[in-house]
Amino acid sequence: KISRYPLGIWLALFALILIFLAWLMQTYSLLDWEEAVKLGLQNESFNGDAVEQAIADVEKGIAIADILWAFPITIVAFIGLLSRKFIGFIAAMMVFAICVYFPLFYAFRVSMNFDIVLAAIFMWAIPSIMGIIGLWMNRKLFNIN
Repeated sequence: KISRYPLGIWLALFALILIFLAWLMQTYSLLDWEEAVKLGLQNESFNGDAVEQAIADVEKGIAIADILWAFPITIVAFIGLLSRKFIGFIAAMMVFAICVYFPLFYAFRVSMNFDIVLAAIFMWAIPSIMGIIGLWMNRKLFNIN
């Protein structure tokens, strides 16, 4: 136990902070997509050929879904974990599942830049796996047997 929480909970909270950054990047992408492409936050441009524009449309839809669905769940997870509520445990597991899935999805897409795939794996998939393990090892704090 480190201060108020066990190490596993701290790992989960750290992972949620990294995930929060992912959703902030998605929000920035929606505000200025082409600048986000220049910064490497997105891979496909609306200024490219027809295929690239179509993929950019799909990516923009995913960004919108992230902001409407995953971002609020991340906030609920963070607050819920801090207050040791069952809903925080469940919301964190949901967010971690998303953040293990999307880097793997990127890894198998031909169009994705390898640097983005590596960044997604190291910034979100690995911390999410650590968060899942940390929460599961401390599930009794949330009245889960």
